[in-house]
Amino acid sequence: MNNLKAVVQNASRQIGTFAGMTVERVVGITRRDDGWVLECEVVERQGIPNTMDMLGLYEADLDAQGNVEQFRRKSSRLRGTAVDPS
Repeated sequence: MNNLKAVVQNASRQIGTFAGMTVERVVGITRRDDGWVLECEVVERQGIPNTMDMLGLYEADLDAQGNVEQFRRKSSRLRGTAVDPS
């Protein structure tokens, strides 16, 4: 699967299903020889107000067809908290 939009949509749908959470946004995708690496934020817990939502940063390894082979949580933060770029 070489269409980046299709890869992102397919992987986001799979991650949402596996994790039982909503994918908020994709923050990165990298092409590898044998597939893709996708990073996305998911809403792990909704808060009121929404700045209190807990977001998890997940990384997923995808095969060449864009199917999720494995995924893991890398970090979590409150939506209103700045992300340290380092």
